[in-house]
Amino acid sequence: MSIKIFSANKALEWREIKSMVKLFFRRLAYSKVSKKIITLVLYHYLFLVYKTSKAKYIGFENIDKLIKNNEPIIFTFWHNRLMMIPFVARKIKRKYNKHNLMTLASKHGDGQLVGNVMEHFGLISILGSTKDGRGVKKGIDYSSLRKIIDGLKKGYALGITPDGPRGPNQQINGELLNIAKITGSKLVPISYSCSKFKIIKKSWDNFKVPLPFSNLCFCIDDEFFEIPRDINQSSLEKIHIDLQLRMDHVQKVADEKVIL
Repeated sequence: MSIKIFSANKALEWREIKSMVKLFFRRLAYSKVSKKIITLVLYHYLFLVYKTSKAKYIGFENIDKLIKNNEPIIFTFWHNRLMMIPFVARKIKRKYNKHNLMTLASKHGDGQLVGNVMEHFGLISILGSTKDGRGVKKGIDYSSLRKIIDGLKKGYALGITPDGPRGPNQQINGELLNIAKITGSKLVPISYSCSKFKIIKKSWDNFKVPLPFSNLCFCIDDEFFEIPRDINQSSLEKIHIDLQLRMDHVQKVADEKVIL
Protein backbone atom coordinates (compact mmCIF):
# COMPACT_ATOMS: atom_id res chain seq x y z
CA MET A 1 0.00 0.00 0.00
CA SER A 2 1.46 3.36 -1.02
CA ILE A 3 1.99 6.11 1.56
CA LYS A 4 0.15 9.33 0.80
CA ILE A 5 0.61 12.83 2.19
CA PHE A 6 -2.37 15.15 1.94
CA SER A 7 -1.63 18.83 1.37
CA ALA A 8 -4.09 21.40 0.01
CA ASN A 9 -6.58 18.59 -0.53
CA LYS A 10 -4.24 16.91 -3.02
CA ALA A 11 -2.68 13.50 -2.47
CA LEU A 12 0.90 13.08 -3.54
CA GLU A 13 2.44 9.68 -3.94
CA TRP A 14 5.55 9.12 -1.81
CA ARG A 15 7.62 8.47 -4.92
CA GLU A 16 6.57 11.85 -6.29
CA ILE A 17 7.83 13.57 -3.14
CA LYS A 18 11.11 11.65 -3.41
CA SER A 19 11.39 12.83 -7.00
CA MET A 20 10.79 16.44 -5.96
CA VAL A 21 13.45 16.19 -3.24
CA LYS A 22 15.97 14.74 -5.70
CA LEU A 23 15.20 17.52 -8.16
CA PHE A 24 15.68 20.15 -5.44
CA PHE A 25 19.11 18.82 -4.44
CA ARG A 26 20.13 18.42 -8.08
CA ARG A 27 19.32 22.06 -8.79
CA LEU A 28 21.10 23.06 -5.60
CA ALA A 29 24.21 21.12 -6.66
CA TYR A 30 24.22 22.82 -10.06
CA SER A 31 23.90 26.37 -8.71
CA LYS A 32 26.86 28.68 -9.39
CA VAL A 33 28.09 28.65 -5.79
CA SER A 34 27.77 24.87 -5.49
CA LYS A 35 29.60 24.35 -8.78
CA LYS A 36 32.54 26.43 -7.56
CA ILE A 37 32.71 24.49 -4.30
CA ILE A 38 32.41 21.09 -6.00
CA THR A 39 35.01 22.09 -8.61
CA LEU A 40 37.53 23.01 -5.90
CA VAL A 41 36.80 19.82 -3.95
CA LEU A 42 37.33 17.67 -7.06
CA TYR A 43 40.46 19.56 -8.05
CA HIS A 44 42.08 19.16 -4.63
CA TYR A 45 40.96 15.54 -4.42
CA LEU A 46 42.77 14.74 -7.68
CA PHE A 47 45.92 16.34 -6.31
CA LEU A 48 45.50 14.38 -3.07
CA VAL A 49 45.45 11.17 -5.11
CA TYR A 50 48.42 12.28 -7.20
CA LYS A 51 50.58 13.56 -4.35
CA THR A 52 50.02 10.49 -2.18
CA SER A 53 50.67 8.07 -5.03
CA LYS A 54 53.68 6.93 -7.03
CA ALA A 55 53.34 7.85 -10.71
CA LYS A 56 55.05 6.52 -13.80
CA TYR A 57 54.77 7.81 -17.37
CA ILE A 58 55.02 5.63 -20.47
CA GLY A 59 55.29 6.75 -24.09
CA PHE A 60 55.31 10.52 -23.59
CA GLU A 61 58.34 10.78 -25.87
CA ASN A 62 56.09 9.53 -28.68
CA ILE A 63 54.43 12.93 -29.04
CA ASP A 64 57.52 15.17 -28.79
CA LYS A 65 57.92 15.46 -32.55
CA LEU A 66 54.22 16.22 -33.07
CA ILE A 67 54.27 19.05 -30.54
CA LYS A 68 57.56 20.49 -31.80
CA ASN A 69 56.13 20.56 -35.33
CA ASN A 70 52.95 22.21 -34.04
CA GLU A 71 50.82 19.39 -35.44
CA PRO A 72 47.20 19.12 -34.28
CA ILE A 73 46.61 16.22 -31.90
CA ILE A 74 43.43 14.58 -30.67
CA PHE A 75 44.02 12.54 -27.52
CA THR A 76 41.39 9.82 -27.21
CA PHE A 77 40.59 7.98 -23.98
CA TRP A 78 37.62 6.08 -22.57
CA HIS A 79 35.15 7.89 -20.34
CA ASN A 80 35.57 5.60 -17.33
CA ARG A 81 39.28 6.58 -17.13
CA LEU A 82 38.61 10.31 -17.23
CA MET A 83 39.46 11.51 -13.73
CA MET A 84 43.28 11.54 -13.72
CA ILE A 85 43.75 12.41 -17.40
CA PRO A 86 44.36 16.11 -16.54
CA PHE A 87 47.77 15.05 -15.26
CA VAL A 88 48.69 13.99 -18.80
CA ALA A 89 47.97 17.57 -19.88
CA ARG A 90 49.84 18.90 -16.84
CA LYS A 91 52.99 16.98 -17.76
CA ILE A 92 52.80 18.15 -21.38
CA LYS A 93 52.26 21.77 -20.29
CA ARG A 94 55.26 21.60 -17.96
CA LYS A 95 57.52 20.56 -20.83
CA TYR A 96 55.87 22.71 -23.51
CA ASN A 97 54.37 25.61 -21.57
CA LYS A 98 53.13 27.42 -24.68
CA HIS A 99 51.29 24.39 -26.03
CA ASN A 100 47.50 24.78 -25.85
CA LEU A 101 45.26 21.89 -24.91
CA MET A 102 41.49 21.84 -25.26
CA THR A 103 38.91 19.56 -23.72
CA LEU A 104 35.31 18.87 -24.70
CA ALA A 105 32.63 18.49 -22.05
CA SER A 106 28.84 18.40 -22.06
CA LYS A 107 26.95 21.65 -21.47
CA HIS A 108 24.79 19.94 -18.91
CA GLY A 109 25.37 19.50 -15.16
CA ASP A 110 28.17 17.00 -14.66
CA GLY A 111 29.86 18.02 -17.92
CA GLN A 112 30.17 21.61 -16.73
CA LEU A 113 31.84 20.43 -13.53
CA VAL A 114 34.33 18.39 -15.57
CA GLY A 115 35.02 21.42 -17.75
CA ASN A 116 35.58 23.63 -14.70
CA VAL A 117 38.07 21.16 -13.21
CA MET A 118 39.92 20.93 -16.52
CA GLU A 119 40.25 24.70 -16.63
CA HIS A 120 41.97 24.60 -13.23
CA PHE A 121 44.61 22.43 -14.89
CA GLY A 122 45.17 25.04 -17.58
CA LEU A 123 43.10 23.45 -20.34
CA ILE A 124 40.74 25.33 -22.61
CA SER A 125 37.29 23.94 -21.82
CA ILE A 126 34.79 23.81 -24.68
CA LEU A 127 31.25 22.97 -23.64
CA GLY A 128 29.58 20.99 -26.37
CA SER A 129 26.11 19.53 -26.64
CA THR A 130 24.75 16.05 -27.19
CA LYS A 131 21.94 17.55 -29.25
CA ASP A 132 22.68 20.23 -31.79
CA GLY A 133 20.63 22.63 -33.85
CA ARG A 134 20.40 20.16 -36.70
CA GLY A 135 18.17 17.95 -34.59
CA VAL A 136 20.47 14.97 -34.26
CA LYS A 137 20.38 13.12 -30.99
CA LYS A 138 24.14 12.83 -30.66
CA GLY A 139 26.67 15.30 -31.87
CA ILE A 140 28.51 18.52 -31.13
CA ASP A 141 26.71 21.81 -31.61
CA TYR A 142 27.99 23.99 -34.43
CA SER A 143 29.60 26.75 -32.34
CA SER A 144 31.55 24.24 -30.24
CA LEU A 145 32.59 22.31 -33.33
CA ARG A 146 33.85 25.54 -34.89
CA LYS A 147 35.98 26.30 -31.81
CA ILE A 148 37.47 22.81 -31.87
CA ILE A 149 38.31 22.94 -35.57
CA ASP A 150 39.80 26.44 -35.30
CA GLY A 151 41.94 25.39 -32.34
CA LEU A 152 43.22 22.22 -34.02
CA LYS A 153 44.11 24.14 -37.17
CA LYS A 154 46.27 26.40 -34.97
CA GLY A 155 48.15 23.34 -33.71
CA TYR A 156 46.31 22.91 -30.43
CA ALA A 157 45.61 19.51 -28.89
CA LEU A 158 42.16 18.19 -27.97
CA GLY A 159 41.28 15.63 -25.30
CA ILE A 160 38.06 13.72 -25.93
CA THR A 161 36.15 10.66 -24.71
CA PRO A 162 34.64 9.17 -27.91
CA ASP A 163 32.24 6.98 -25.92
CA GLY A 164 30.92 9.88 -23.85
CA PRO A 165 28.82 11.28 -22.47
CA ARG A 166 26.35 8.37 -22.40
CA GLY A 167 27.96 5.44 -24.21
CA PRO A 168 27.83 2.71 -25.36
CA ASN A 169 30.77 1.97 -23.08
CA GLN A 170 34.17 1.85 -24.83
CA GLN A 171 32.74 2.21 -28.31
CA ILE A 172 33.61 5.15 -30.54
CA ASN A 173 30.63 7.30 -31.48
CA GLY A 174 30.00 10.89 -32.49
CA GLU A 175 32.00 13.06 -34.89
CA LEU A 176 35.55 12.23 -33.80
CA LEU A 177 36.71 10.80 -37.12
CA ASN A 178 35.16 13.65 -39.11
CA ILE A 179 36.97 16.24 -36.96
CA ALA A 180 40.28 14.43 -37.47
CA LYS A 181 39.64 14.26 -41.21
CA ILE A 182 38.79 17.96 -41.55
CA THR A 183 41.73 19.20 -39.46
CA GLY A 184 44.39 16.66 -40.41
CA SER A 185 44.86 15.83 -36.73
CA LYS A 186 46.73 12.84 -35.40
CA LEU A 187 44.52 10.57 -33.29
CA VAL A 188 46.57 9.50 -30.25
CA PRO A 189 45.14 6.91 -27.82
CA ILE A 190 45.99 7.51 -24.16
CA SER A 191 44.95 6.10 -20.81
CA TYR A 192 45.88 5.86 -17.16
CA SER A 193 45.50 3.27 -14.46
CA CYS A 194 45.47 3.32 -10.68
CA SER A 195 46.20 0.39 -8.38
CA LYS A 196 43.25 1.37 -6.18
CA PHE A 197 39.90 2.22 -7.75
CA LYS A 198 36.39 2.73 -6.45
CA ILE A 199 34.05 1.55 -9.21
CA ILE A 200 30.67 3.26 -9.51
CA LYS A 201 28.66 0.23 -10.62
CA LYS A 202 25.45 2.16 -11.18
CA SER A 203 27.09 4.34 -13.83
CA TRP A 204 26.69 3.36 -17.50
CA ASP A 205 30.45 2.80 -17.91
CA ASN A 206 31.41 1.47 -14.44
CA PHE A 207 33.19 4.77 -13.85
CA LYS A 208 36.43 4.38 -11.92
CA VAL A 209 37.32 6.79 -9.11
CA PRO A 210 41.05 6.63 -8.22
CA LEU A 211 41.95 6.38 -4.54
CA PRO A 212 44.85 7.97 -2.61
CA PHE A 213 48.02 6.07 -1.68
CA SER A 214 48.07 4.14 -4.94
CA ASN A 215 50.35 3.50 -7.88
CA LEU A 216 49.54 5.48 -11.03
CA CYS A 217 50.51 4.82 -14.63
CA PHE A 218 49.92 7.32 -17.44
CA CYS A 219 50.36 5.86 -20.91
CA ILE A 220 50.50 7.30 -24.45
CA ASP A 221 50.27 4.83 -27.31
CA ASP A 222 53.06 4.52 -29.88
CA GLU A 223 50.59 4.09 -32.73
CA PHE A 224 48.84 7.16 -34.16
CA PHE A 225 46.10 7.50 -36.76
CA GLU A 226 45.64 10.11 -39.48
CA ILE A 227 42.63 10.31 -41.77
CA PRO A 228 43.23 11.58 -45.35
CA ARG A 229 40.57 13.88 -46.76
CA ASP A 230 40.01 11.57 -49.74
CA ILE A 231 39.62 8.41 -47.66
CA ASN A 232 36.99 5.92 -48.80
CA GLN A 233 34.31 4.49 -46.52
CA SER A 234 35.94 1.07 -46.24
CA SER A 235 39.26 2.54 -45.09
CA LEU A 236 37.47 4.89 -42.69
CA GLU A 237 35.67 1.97 -41.08
CA LYS A 238 38.98 0.14 -40.69
CA ILE A 239 40.50 3.13 -38.87
CA HIS A 240 37.41 3.23 -36.66
CA ILE A 241 37.96 -0.40 -35.65
CA ASP A 242 41.75 -0.09 -35.33
CA LEU A 243 41.53 3.06 -33.19
CA GLN A 244 39.07 1.38 -30.85
CA LEU A 245 41.40 -1.62 -30.52
CA ARG A 246 44.40 0.62 -29.78
CA MET A 247 42.43 2.50 -27.13
CA ASP A 248 41.67 -0.84 -25.47
CA HIS A 249 45.33 -1.80 -25.87
CA VAL A 250 46.80 1.33 -24.26
CA GLN A 251 44.36 0.98 -21.36
CA LYS A 252 45.48 -2.65 -20.91
CA VAL A 253 49.14 -1.56 -20.96
CA ALA A 254 48.45 1.03 -18.24
CA ASP A 255 46.69 -1.64 -16.16
CA GLU A 256 49.60 -4.05 -16.52
CA LYS A 257 52.36 -1.53 -15.88
CA VAL A 258 50.76 0.12 -12.86
CA ILE A 259 51.54 -2.84 -10.63
CA LEU A 260 55.10 -3.47 -11.89
